[in-house]
Amino acid sequence: MKRRWYVLARSPYYSNRNCQKNKEDGGNRPEDVYMVYALDRILDCHPTCATFQMKEDFDIDEYFRGCCGIIHSKEEPVKLVLKAYYGGPDYLRTLPIHESQRELVELKDDEASYFELTVCPTFDLYQSLLAQADQIEVLEPASVRNEMRNFAKNLMLYYKD
Repeated sequence: MKRRWYVLARSPYYSNRNCQKNKEDGGNRPEDVYMVYALDRILDCHPTCATFQMKEDFDIDEYFRGCCGIIHSKEEPVKLVLKAYYGGPDYLRTLPIHESQRELVELKDDEASYFELTVCPTFDLYQSLLAQADQIEVLEPASVRNEMRNFAKNLMLYYKD
Protein backbone atom coordinates (compact mmCIF):
# COMPACT_ATOMS: atom_id res chain seq x y z
CA MET A 1 0.00 0.00 0.00
CA LYS A 2 1.36 3.38 -0.96
CA ARG A 3 4.77 1.96 -1.95
CA ARG A 4 5.59 0.92 1.59
CA TRP A 5 6.50 -2.43 3.08
CA TYR A 6 4.70 -3.56 6.21
CA VAL A 7 5.00 -6.30 8.76
CA LEU A 8 2.13 -7.72 10.80
CA ALA A 9 3.48 -8.56 14.25
CA ARG A 10 2.25 -9.43 17.69
CA SER A 11 2.61 -6.47 20.04
CA PRO A 12 4.18 -7.66 23.29
CA TYR A 13 3.19 -4.42 25.03
CA TYR A 14 -0.55 -4.56 24.22
CA SER A 15 -0.72 -8.35 24.53
CA ASN A 16 0.86 -8.28 28.00
CA ARG A 17 -1.30 -5.33 29.03
CA ASN A 18 -4.46 -7.19 27.98
CA CYS A 19 -3.42 -10.30 29.91
CA GLN A 20 -2.76 -8.21 33.02
CA LYS A 21 -6.08 -6.34 32.74
CA ASN A 22 -7.95 -9.63 32.20
CA LYS A 23 -6.45 -10.91 35.48
CA GLU A 24 -7.40 -7.71 37.30
CA ASP A 25 -10.99 -7.36 36.15
CA GLY A 26 -11.86 -10.74 34.63
CA GLY A 27 -12.19 -9.15 31.20
CA ASN A 28 -12.19 -10.93 27.88
CA ARG A 29 -9.60 -8.92 25.95
CA PRO A 30 -7.61 -10.73 23.25
CA GLU A 31 -4.35 -12.21 24.56
CA ASP A 32 -2.62 -11.67 21.24
CA VAL A 33 -2.77 -8.14 19.85
CA TYR A 34 -1.45 -7.70 16.33
CA MET A 35 -0.15 -4.44 14.92
CA VAL A 36 0.86 -3.41 11.42
CA TYR A 37 4.20 -1.64 11.29
CA ALA A 38 5.58 0.31 8.31
CA LEU A 39 9.16 -0.86 7.90
CA ASP A 40 10.39 2.59 6.86
CA ARG A 41 9.15 4.01 10.17
CA ILE A 42 11.12 1.61 12.37
CA LEU A 43 14.06 3.58 13.75
CA ASP A 44 15.72 0.93 15.87
CA CYS A 45 15.58 -2.82 16.10
CA HIS A 46 17.48 -5.35 18.18
CA PRO A 47 17.07 -9.04 18.97
CA THR A 48 15.68 -10.12 22.31
CA CYS A 49 15.43 -13.43 24.10
CA ALA A 50 11.63 -13.26 23.97
CA THR A 51 9.94 -15.76 21.68
CA PHE A 52 6.47 -16.08 20.29
CA GLN A 53 4.77 -19.04 18.66
CA MET A 54 2.13 -18.09 16.09
CA LYS A 55 -1.10 -19.99 16.59
CA GLU A 56 -1.54 -22.63 13.90
CA ASP A 57 -5.12 -21.55 13.23
CA PHE A 58 -4.18 -17.91 12.51
CA ASP A 59 -5.35 -17.05 8.99
CA ILE A 60 -4.00 -13.79 7.60
CA ASP A 61 -6.55 -13.81 4.76
CA GLU A 62 -9.36 -14.01 7.30
CA TYR A 63 -7.68 -11.36 9.47
CA PHE A 64 -7.75 -8.88 6.56
CA ARG A 65 -11.03 -10.10 5.00
CA GLY A 66 -12.85 -7.18 3.44
CA CYS A 67 -10.02 -4.74 4.11
CA CYS A 68 -8.78 -2.39 1.39
CA GLY A 69 -5.35 -1.86 2.86
CA ILE A 70 -3.45 -2.43 6.06
CA ILE A 71 -6.08 -1.38 8.59
CA HIS A 72 -7.74 -4.38 10.22
CA SER A 73 -11.42 -4.27 11.07
CA LYS A 74 -13.49 -6.51 13.31
CA GLU A 75 -16.62 -5.31 11.54
CA GLU A 76 -18.28 -7.47 8.94
CA PRO A 77 -17.75 -6.31 5.36
CA VAL A 78 -20.63 -4.41 3.73
CA LYS A 79 -21.81 -4.28 0.14
CA LEU A 80 -20.71 -1.01 -1.44
CA VAL A 81 -22.22 0.24 -4.70
CA LEU A 82 -20.38 2.94 -6.65
CA LYS A 83 -21.47 5.02 -9.60
CA ALA A 84 -18.47 6.10 -11.66
CA TYR A 85 -18.43 9.03 -14.10
CA TYR A 86 -16.01 10.42 -16.71
CA GLY A 87 -12.67 8.56 -16.44
CA GLY A 88 -13.72 6.86 -13.21
CA PRO A 89 -14.95 3.62 -14.80
CA ASP A 90 -11.71 3.04 -16.69
CA TYR A 91 -9.67 3.80 -13.59
CA LEU A 92 -11.70 1.33 -11.49
CA ARG A 93 -11.42 -1.32 -14.20
CA THR A 94 -7.64 -1.08 -14.30
CA LEU A 95 -7.02 -0.42 -10.57
CA PRO A 96 -9.81 -2.04 -8.52
CA ILE A 97 -10.27 -0.74 -5.00
CA HIS A 98 -10.65 -4.28 -3.64
CA GLU A 99 -10.39 -7.84 -4.94
CA SER A 100 -14.16 -8.32 -4.52
CA GLN A 101 -14.92 -5.46 -6.94
CA ARG A 102 -17.05 -6.29 -9.96
CA GLU A 103 -18.74 -4.17 -12.58
CA LEU A 104 -22.53 -4.24 -12.64
CA VAL A 105 -22.95 -4.35 -16.41
CA GLU A 106 -26.73 -4.69 -16.11
CA LEU A 107 -26.89 -1.15 -14.64
CA LYS A 108 -24.57 0.53 -17.13
CA ASP A 109 -25.89 3.68 -18.80
CA ASP A 110 -24.47 6.31 -21.17
CA GLU A 111 -23.28 8.61 -18.39
CA ALA A 112 -21.90 6.19 -15.83
CA SER A 113 -20.86 2.69 -14.89
CA TYR A 114 -21.69 0.91 -11.66
CA PHE A 115 -19.46 -1.20 -9.44
CA GLU A 116 -20.05 -3.37 -6.41
CA LEU A 117 -17.56 -4.47 -3.79
CA THR A 118 -17.75 -6.09 -0.38
CA VAL A 119 -15.49 -4.22 2.03
CA CYS A 120 -15.02 -3.03 5.58
CA PRO A 121 -15.49 0.74 5.92
CA THR A 122 -12.01 1.59 7.18
CA PHE A 123 -9.85 4.68 6.80
CA ASP A 124 -8.03 2.96 3.91
CA LEU A 125 -11.32 2.56 2.05
CA TYR A 126 -12.24 6.21 2.53
CA GLN A 127 -8.81 7.30 1.30
CA SER A 128 -9.31 5.26 -1.88
CA LEU A 129 -12.77 6.70 -2.43
CA LEU A 130 -11.68 10.27 -1.73
CA ALA A 131 -8.80 9.95 -4.19
CA GLN A 132 -11.44 9.65 -6.92
CA ALA A 133 -14.13 11.74 -5.27
CA ASP A 134 -14.80 13.89 -8.34
CA GLN A 135 -15.44 10.80 -10.50
CA ILE A 136 -17.33 8.41 -8.21
CA GLU A 137 -20.43 8.49 -6.07
CA VAL A 138 -21.21 6.06 -3.26
CA LEU A 139 -24.80 4.92 -3.69
CA GLU A 140 -24.94 2.42 -0.82
CA PRO A 141 -24.81 1.67 2.01
CA ALA A 142 -26.22 4.83 3.52
CA SER A 143 -23.62 4.83 6.32
CA VAL A 144 -20.69 5.05 3.85
CA ARG A 145 -22.56 7.56 1.69
CA ASN A 146 -23.15 9.75 4.77
CA GLU A 147 -19.49 9.53 5.78
CA MET A 148 -18.47 10.62 2.28
CA ARG A 149 -20.93 13.52 2.57
CA ASN A 150 -19.26 14.52 5.85
CA PHE A 151 -15.83 14.45 4.19
CA ALA A 152 -17.18 16.64 1.37
CA LYS A 153 -18.72 19.13 3.82
CA ASN A 154 -15.47 19.39 5.75
CA LEU A 155 -13.50 19.82 2.55
CA MET A 156 -15.79 22.63 1.44
CA LEU A 157 -15.07 24.46 4.70
CA TYR A 158 -11.37 24.58 3.78
CA TYR A 159 -12.07 26.17 0.40
CA LYS A 160 -14.61 28.82 1.40
CA ASP A 161 -13.83 32.25 0.03
